Amino acid sequence: MDLSQVTSEDAKNAASKIVVFPVGSTEQHGPHAPLSTDLLLAKSVAEEGIKQFPGEAILAPPLPFGVSEEHRNFSGTLWLSPQTFRDCISDVLNSFIHHGWNKIIIVNGHGGNIDALNEVCADITRNTTKPAFATTYTWFRYSDDLPMGHAGEVETSMLLHLFPNLINSGMISQASSDSGDSWGSFEQGAQMKYDVEKFTKNGVIGDPSLASSNLGEKLLKESGTSLAKLLEVVSKLKLS
Repeated sequence: MDLSQVTSEDAKNAASKIVVFPVGSTEQHGPHAPLSTDLLLAKSVAEEGIKQFPGEAILAPPLPFGVSEEHRNFSGTLWLSPQTFRDCISDVLNSFIHHGWNKIIIVNGHGGNIDALNEVCADITRNTTKPAFATTYTWFRYSDDLPMGHAGEVETSMLLHLFPNLINSGMISQASSDSGDSWGSFEQGAQMKYDVEKFTKNGVIGDPSLASSNLGEKLLKESGTSLAKLLEVVSKLKLS
């Protein structure tokens, strides 16, 4: 059930207590990929996981804003403060629980959201008056082997498969040549630079020229399978 496409009566009669909530961001993804990349991919993985899951799950409308201030000096980036983001997520999760949907998986598409999402999920699971469980599934962490980067091979491949019309293919070569090698700048393990333009000229980390639609299709299926397995586990949880 896609919550954005049903009536209140349909929602009231939903057979499932499991809700999948995509969360992304609106932020720069280099000169070749859309600002909505994290949102589009989180929602697509959520849809794929629900499709592969043999049970029932509710797909919630996605949240298009995240903790993205590190991208603030690139035009079009929008962000929430970590506290506002936590409050927003907490309110939405409590809304789910109010309606009886007390098993919640947040499908996250943005690395900057991870800490805040984990904090909220822990608080919801520990402290709600009604029994509930919440967890975060960050789709690009389903495999340790992914060269994630930012607007690099992985995300660009997913976009080429799912939304090829949103990729500016003519800018991929430039995106690759001006990209950074790693996320952040560290000294003795301590973060030294906080804004993205300090360690990548064009906002890209990794090499989008290596991307392909075929790889994107593979990544979507694999991340969807991983999410479906998590849905199976969560569906069997006994809450009391």
